[in-house]
Amino acid sequence: MSNCASSANPEKRKYERISLSLRGQLFDPGDETEISCELINLSGGGATLKSECELPPGKHMVLYIEGFGRYEGTTFLDGSGMPALNFTIGELKRKRLTEMLHQFVLRGLPGITEFRQHACSRSSYRGEIVRENGDRLPCDVLDISLDGASLKTEGRPLIGEVVALGRSLGRVVRHHRHGIAIQYVRAVSPAN
Repeated sequence: MSNCASSANPEKRKYERISLSLRGQLFDPGDETEISCELINLSGGGATLKSECELPPGKHMVLYIEGFGRYEGTTFLDGSGMPALNFTIGELKRKRLTEMLHQFVLRGLPGITEFRQHACSRSSYRGEIVRENGDRLPCDVLDISLDGASLKTEGRPLIGEVVALGRSLGRVVRHHRHGIAIQYVRAVSPAN
């Protein structure tokens, strides 16, 4: 375990860490479970977490940070033995996260949305999603952006399933306490 902690985070000192206390949700794509957590610190390279659940080093996870968005990474134990996530994200997303962190330090949480690629808007739209098998599920759109949407729905299509919301297609990327989150996908024309 200690080998993983020292080698899994090569960017440990490369990015300035900001101490904070924010709620987060970890999603394990392997078994499709969600784990609530608290972020202790955050940087462009990763985050240190506090969680009731044990997080084994070397596990691929997705972290949703309230107000900041969604980040993929690999778990490790930091120098003090705390669970942490080393982000495996592109440089553009890393740069946006760093800018959002600076805004957070200057203005707090409300100011960071101006740096998101596609800011979310609250919505009161009632509609339905159509599953791959044709089943229709009523839903309320909680948040929507150009990237995707958060939907309140009783039904829970499987992670990875593509659903139709109006004229848009979206892949289910996570379940949350009220329903699902989808990320928009482009339709692929069948090969002739």
